[in-house]
Amino acid sequence: MPGRATRDTRSRWSALPLHPLLFAAFPVLFLFAQNAVQQVTLDPLWLPLGASLAAAGGALAAGAALLRDWRRGAILAGVLVVLFFSFGHVWNVARESHGLTERTPLVAAYAAIALGALALTWRDGRWVVPATQAANLVAAILLAFNLVRVGEFAAGSLPGVASASASTAAISLHVPDGGRRPDVYYIILDRYSNAETLDRIYGFDNRPFLDALEQRGFTIAEDSWANYFKTSLSLVSSLSMEHLNGQALKNGGSPSFEPLHRALREQLAVPATLKALGYEYIHIANTWEPTATNVDADRVLRWSEGSEFSAAVLSTTAWSLTEPWVAPTEPEDLGEGVGPPELLRSHTLYQLDRLAETAGRPGPTFVFAHLLLPHSPWRFNADGSFPTPEEVAGRTRDESYLEHVRFTNDRMLAILDRLLDTPPGEEPVIILQADEGEFPIEFARNQVRFDWLKATPDQVQHKFGILNAFYLPGVDPAAAGVYDRITPVNAFRIVFNAYFDAGLPLLPDATYLSPDYYRMFDFVEYERPPAEP
Repeated sequence: MPGRATRDTRSRWSALPLHPLLFAAFPVLFLFAQNAVQQVTLDPLWLPLGASLAAAGGALAAGAALLRDWRRGAILAGVLVVLFFSFGHVWNVARESHGLTERTPLVAAYAAIALGALALTWRDGRWVVPATQAANLVAAILLAFNLVRVGEFAAGSLPGVASASASTAAISLHVPDGGRRPDVYYIILDRYSNAETLDRIYGFDNRPFLDALEQRGFTIAEDSWANYFKTSLSLVSSLSMEHLNGQALKNGGSPSFEPLHRALREQLAVPATLKALGYEYIHIANTWEPTATNVDADRVLRWSEGSEFSAAVLSTTAWSLTEPWVAPTEPEDLGEGVGPPELLRSHTLYQLDRLAETAGRPGPTFVFAHLLLPHSPWRFNADGSFPTPEEVAGRTRDESYLEHVRFTNDRMLAILDRLLDTPPGEEPVIILQADEGEFPIEFARNQVRFDWLKATPDQVQHKFGILNAFYLPGVDPAAAGVYDRITPVNAFRIVFNAYFDAGLPLLPDATYLSPDYYRMFDFVEYERPPAEP
């Protein structure tokens, strides 16, 4: 009978041992879907997804060989896949809800479940087919919801997606008679606070580093503040040389960093203008996807052994057992990292080495480097060595931050010496700048709901006071517009005016507070107290 044949065919298909592959794909797609607004393309998805499917396929084949049955082998493999991918999540819940400080009890429980699954699947029975069908159904449903979300991302239709409303057009400039096209370095030191913040909040005297910069010819904007409270806002603004249009960014949708993240990978006024002047654009990539590349870059220098998303996937699995864990000393450190510190350490060292190697390239060169320094996770001691878990646990968050500041200072001075080792008249332009300051403790604990309109003056100083230093060879910095309160939005207006007669007016050096993440584009200008004479 046709109806019975159809049911039999459907039953056979539903009993195919596919669920280990589906269960392996689910956590990767789930994590990507949950963090879609932090991504720019689907590229970070493919490596962890492919690796997960390959590993699940291997587990399926091994289980089938061991039990001499594909369906029972799939059930065993499916249990192992779920255990592997759930370990990090369950550990986080157990740690935060029940105060566990050792992973041994959880490992023992997981081992018992795995042995129980082996005992259950060792013998065949009538339960195998319905269990396979049920596992396939559950896995397919879990996968479907996340595939929809990823599909929306791929189609560019996520809620809240809008244009970044930033200037992308190249400015028409020329090299004046007798002028030159100096190499231009834009080096972002993520969360590097200015001297006042380091002194007032951390009790740290950064004067020796600033003096060393000045001895090399840098001008320090001593009282510089960021224009915005987060990296993507700040960099889109500085690279477009414009203040952001909050209404255009909202575009009638829910607030999201996604349009800004996309904008950072697309054409922006500063690199586009320099490209039009004949510059080669070298982009020293970050693990953070928005600054991992740029459409205008001639060369992208990227450490290829991992990405932030791949590291995040691994950190939620049993693979995290390969990394020692020590309880953090302060609750705001939880979840603040961007993956295993070893990965980011290797990538940061790669960035620093490549930055130094760009010195003395032929022809005019624009180099952009976004460095996650002194940004966490804590992966450097002041001398450059890798801190042990015990060292990190024995320090406060502020102490770890200062270890990173000291390391950054030493490495940057060495790199700057290489960049400045040029014949007279061939010195580069260098902007050494932070995108934002370090997080006040209260903001680190509750980034989404922290209300900046109710922040104390110290909290605002902590978040917005930034390092901002200019090396402008052959130019009077003060006459060009550099002063103590210059902000990043005007950095390249100053450079283009000084070297290419751009005639660009300097914009107000304003700092804009965002009430919170849900109102991130409701910019409110902060009224700073008058500068002390």
